[in-house]
Amino acid sequence: MTEHNMNTHSDRDSDVFILENDKGIDRVAGIVSTAKTYIAALHTGDPMLPLGERASRALEKFLNTLETLCPEQETGRDRFRWTVAASQSMRDFLEALRAADQIEPGSIPADVLARAGAETIRWDIVNRHAPDLRLWNWLGDLFASEYGEKAFQVRGASEAVGREYLRAIAYHAAALDQQTLKAGFVVARLIAMLLPDLLMVREHTDGALYGIDVAQRAIPIRLAQSASFTGWRFVPVEAAGRLSDIHGDHVLGKALKGFEHANAKDVRAAIVHLRRQWSFNPPMRRHQRYPLNARLCVVRGYEHAMSLLDDDATEAVAMGMGTWHITDMSAGGVGAITPRNIKVTVPVVGDLVAFCPEEGTRWHIGVVRRLRTSKSHIEIGIATLSASPEVACVDDGHHPRELCVCDPVLRGGATRLVAPVGMLGSDDPIFVMKKNAVIHKLLPLGDALRGKSFDLRIYQVT
Repeated sequence: MTEHNMNTHSDRDSDVFILENDKGIDRVAGIVSTAKTYIAALHTGDPMLPLGERASRALEKFLNTLETLCPEQETGRDRFRWTVAASQSMRDFLEALRAADQIEPGSIPADVLARAGAETIRWDIVNRHAPDLRLWNWLGDLFASEYGEKAFQVRGASEAVGREYLRAIAYHAAALDQQTLKAGFVVARLIAMLLPDLLMVREHTDGALYGIDVAQRAIPIRLAQSASFTGWRFVPVEAAGRLSDIHGDHVLGKALKGFEHANAKDVRAAIVHLRRQWSFNPPMRRHQRYPLNARLCVVRGYEHAMSLLDDDATEAVAMGMGTWHITDMSAGGVGAITPRNIKVTVPVVGDLVAFCPEEGTRWHIGVVRRLRTSKSHIEIGIATLSASPEVACVDDGHHPRELCVCDPVLRGGATRLVAPVGMLGSDDPIFVMKKNAVIHKLLPLGDALRGKSFDLRIYQVT
């Protein structure tokens, strides 16, 4: 076995411990080693500094180290190993701070504890882990002890614990699990910059995206457009306005202060992503969700999904195995859960899937938008692409193919086609033949949107 050597590097005033061997940097081992070092430094650091200040400095250095150790080339397996290590190490860091504060109450300032809690929530999200109710409730208790029942508005500009609580909610509202690790770091830095513009209020306010019942269940819930909610509301309207200005400057080629060393592609992806999540017209729930006690069949991948559309429904349902249980369903999608010990092929974010309730006979197609894991279960959220997909013969003048049609093909209307990657790139018209032998000409509108294993494009029917 190759002997590892400990090298020390410096980055933005942080001590970065990286294990190196003949294959290069072991970034996962580096995370674990660094976390242990900074946790130990809480008690062995400069005795002239108060414990709270040592804790604050160690936390910032550890977060900087995580960014330094971020993989240059991200793969699915590397991301999983890396995020598991980051999430667990951040949780260990938080527990060490809480333990120190229990031994000597008040030795760790509440805002430092809240910051560590917010960062633990962040890395759980990046690790695609289900929200931790106990962690959110603990953080909510910290917040409530500072603001009580009399506060009706909290801004991220100056309030210490309130700022960190807003940071945690902002992480929750930023869909960090949908970004690459590199872009996720940029999103986190954008959130830090925008904290003074974030707001929580206890009254109905236009532009509120999430509701938080601090006293009962502190995990933020996405608000529907016409939702009635009692509790705190997360309002990023002012931050969204600043993001629009930042986006405009970025389009014009102006450098974003503080992001000079970040990859331009990652900065662009982060700005666009966060702007979309917090914009004046964010991707909000358009349909009411309803609980449903039924099993769900899920089949992953374009080829498998397409093979089901013409098959007998009973046989098709058997392929899905019904190992998922529906938690809620709406016209826009479905949420489902399955035990972790069930041997089932779990789709990943961005996968095209076919899904059908066990009692149903019609397959829908959709895209996995959310994946969460806990110690006992795996949760997915699927956005519906089509509730009535059909396989139709499509001819581009060279090769007729059977592709998926998401919408009715009606003259003068628009329809969406789903195809394997690369098949919808041409800007030439194509022809689709329906089962009644009627042929329609389709003109492409816009560019093809690329998913994980498929392309989607909108066409005008003439």
